[in-house]
Order: sequence, then C-alpha cells, then structure tokens
Amino acid sequence: MSFAVSEALAIEPVESSPVIVWNREITRFRADYEDFTVAQRAKGAIERILEIPSGKAEYKIEAIDGSLGQYSGAWIRVNDKNIFGILKQDIDSESGETFEQLKQTTVDNLKAWLDIRSEQEKWPLILKGIGVSLIAFLAYGLILITSIRYGGSWLNKHAYQISNDTSKPIIIGDVNVKPYLISLEIGLFKILIWGLGLVLAYILATFVLSQFPYSEPWGTQLSTFLFELFQEFGLAIIAATPNLFTVLVIYLLTSLFVRVVTAFFRSAESGIFQSVWLQPETARATRRMVVVLVWIFALVVSYPYIPGSSSEAFKGISVFLGLMLSLGSAGMVGQVVGGLVVVYSRAFRTGEYVKIGEYEGFIREIGVLSTKMSTLKHEEITIPNAVLVGTTTVNYSRHTEGGSAVMSTTITIGYDTPWRQVHSLLLLAAERTAHIIQDPAPRVMQRALSDFYVEYQLLFRMPNPEQRYLILSELHAQIQDAFNEYGVQIMSPHFETQPDEAVVVPKSDWRKPPSRL
Repeated sequence: MSFAVSEALAIEPVESSPVIVWNREITRFRADYEDFTVAQRAKGAIERILEIPSGKAEYKIEAIDGSLGQYSGAWIRVNDKNIFGILKQDIDSESGETFEQLKQTTVDNLKAWLDIRSEQEKWPLILKGIGVSLIAFLAYGLILITSIRYGGSWLNKHAYQISNDTSKPIIIGDVNVKPYLISLEIGLFKILIWGLGLVLAYILATFVLSQFPYSEPWGTQLSTFLFELFQEFGLAIIAATPNLFTVLVIYLLTSLFVRVVTAFFRSAESGIFQSVWLQPETARATRRMVVVLVWIFALVVSYPYIPGSSSEAFKGISVFLGLMLSLGSAGMVGQVVGGLVVVYSRAFRTGEYVKIGEYEGFIREIGVLSTKMSTLKHEEITIPNAVLVGTTTVNYSRHTEGGSAVMSTTITIGYDTPWRQVHSLLLLAAERTAHIIQDPAPRVMQRALSDFYVEYQLLFRMPNPEQRYLILSELHAQIQDAFNEYGVQIMSPHFETQPDEAVVVPKSDWRKPPSRL
C-alpha cells in the first residue's frame, strides 16, 4: 500500500480536508489517493490515530519516506507501526511549504496530541481543573450578585431622586430634555450591568475550557477571537477617527449656523426685525423649514464620512428606510403642504377668533400637521391641515377696528308693520344691550322684500368676538322686550289665499312710536 503520487503525475486540485483529533489539527490532506478522496483519507487517519494504545511511557514517532508505484510520500509511524500516510501533493504550495516541513509539523502535532492524551488521563490534573473551575464559577456568581445588588440599589435611589427632582430643567429647542437624559442614563447603566455579566461569562468559559487538555483548543479559540475582536474594533476606531472628526466639524458648524438662523427668525417672530417679505406669523414656520433643510444638507454632506456608510448593510438599511418613508409619508406630505398653505396664506394667526367649518374658537397653535383650536366651551379641537385647506374659514378678529368686531342678527316682520317702527325698535334693543358699542352706532338694513315679509338685519359692533353668543342672546331678549312693549308682533305671515283687504300701512301710521325716522 502506498500513500503519495509521484511528483510527475498531474493531480487536479481538490478541496483540503483536515485531520482533527480532540479539537487539534494533526495535518491536512490536499490530494486524493487512488479511489480515496481527501475526506475519506482524513476519516481513516483519525480512526487509526484514536486506535493508538494509551498508557505508554514513551512514544516513538517518525516520518519514513517511501513510494509505491506512481505514489510517493511518507508514512507517519508510531512505535514502528504505520498510522497514516501523507503525499507530497499535500503540501500548501501557496504558503511555500516544503514536504520536509509538512512531515515535521505532522510529527510534532501528533506527538503533542499523545502527550495531551496522557495528561488527560491523570486524575490529579482533572481534579485540579474541576476545583479551579468551581472557584471561578463562585467568583463569577459573587461578582454578578454584587453588581446586581448594588446596581439595583443605585437605580432605586436614582429613581426616587428623579421623582422628587425640582432642580432646573434642561431646555433644548423649547423642550425639557432632562427626563429623557435621566432615562438614557438609567438605560445605559442597565446595559453596562448586562454587558459586564456577558463579558465575565465569556471570560469564565474561556478560563474553564483552558483547564482541561481536551477542551483547551476551544478556550484558546475563544480567547483569540475575543482578542482579535477588540483589536479589530480598536483599529476600526483609529481608522475612522479622521472621518469622525470631519463629521464632528460638520455638526458643530451646522449647529452654529442653525443658532444664527434661529436667532434671526425669532427676532422676526417677536417683531424686533421687520420686513415686507417676512411677517411675524410666518417667521416660525419659515424658521422650522429652514432648520430642517439645513440639517438635511448637513446629513447629506457628512454621509460619506460616517463609518460603515459604504458597506452593503448600511446601504440596505438606507434603502429600507427610504422605502418605508416613501410608502408611509404620502398622507404626511399632504398635511405638511397644507400647513405651509395655512401659514403663508395668513388666513389666521395664533390667538385670533375664527370659525372653521362648523367650529368656532381661538387658534391656539398652527402646527406642521394640524391646527389646534379651543372653543368657548373649553374644548380643544384638532383639525388636520389637509382638511383645513379645503374648508371655508371666517376670521372675526382680523379686520376689527379698535379691537371690536362687526356682528349681525336677522329678523323678518310682515308688511303690515311700519318699517320705520321696526328700525327704531331694533336700534332701541341694541341701545339697551350691554357690551354693544354705540359709537359708531348700530344700524338696520333691509336685506330683502320677500313675498310675505321684510327681512331686517341689525348690524352692530362688539368689543370681544368671543362673547358673540352671550351678546346675541341678550340682544334677542331685548328685541323681544322692545317689540312686546310697543305691541308689535314678531311674526312672519304666510298667505294661503288672497286677503280680503290690502296688507298696507296707512300713512298716518308710518311714524308709530318709538319711530324717530
């Protein structure tokens, strides 16, 4: 039986197969032997290595060159017994390995495994490993329990301080961020405790596995992986430092510019800065829009400098977020555009009394997505800006003179009542009603001459539009009293047949009391 093909024989390259015993690589096959693939060769070699008798005081391990027909290589022998063979084509040609190096490495690895197997069979060593592992477990449990105990005590104490905290808030952009910062602090502390527990568990597993010859390679792999992970992480941080510095500079410059822009627009909001193209009511919305655009521009500029931005994972997340934003922002874009239309059309301002559709009240807030209104019944109504754009709006506060607003009420009286008397009665009722401004004086308009009655409209001014319902209620009461006092019937007649006499007012009755016209 032979073990290697001659150097002159051309062999197609195949996938290598390692010979691993007790988690240790003895050698690696890279060439087939006759009908045996590299995997079959490796499996046979492992079986024969495990069959090597144990308990020997000394093992004689050697590599003997040989050939059989077209195959040449070396036998790996233990105590003059062939265990497996290696071919000259098993060398790693890419690394420049020679066949002599391959033989020596295989012999050394096999000798190391036999020594470790002998150590594994010694009970004092096993008991020592078990004892050291138990001590490590106890130390880990003590550290973990202490961390959880004192960490929980700190969290409870900190939570109590938060609930009774009356110190000065931290304001950023009109928002008190102190509660969020405290929550972030608590969250980071919890992550630190869990991270400490996981790192200690990893170190414990590495330490325990290293105490036993059989599992020592696992411990070595774990420690190597952890070291390489931190090394790679540190090198990545060092390599990304210039880009991170660039991002920091962009952030600081953007923050400075945003502060300047914010100060400018706030001065316009307060009326300190006045311009034809920038009104106080549009300054706030313009400020928000400009700030958002500035930050978007800063993000676009800094994007190439963000560590990992060129990776496929980062690109995939960016595409996913963009897709989500595209699908979910259709309605929101309409609301935002509606908000801009509301603000820049200047249909109303904050604090004005308006009627929007069926709702009346004061405008409390004009937001990006919706407008908030409070009614006289202390109800807060939120109207989406997209709905607001298509709704008729009546502003009772915009064109008031001296803070007053023009209101009206309508009444219909039959043709048999002198219009001069009706005018005078309506003006008398307005004169008796509190909170109706008498200068300029109220006036009466005849809006229509209907088939059966005349439609009169009383126009008057009131100081506060928000009191219109109370004033109208009192005015209606005064109108009834005045008409009843002078015997004038408040009725809109309807005729089903032609009356026997003409429904007219004789000239002698044109100026019935309290007519002053």
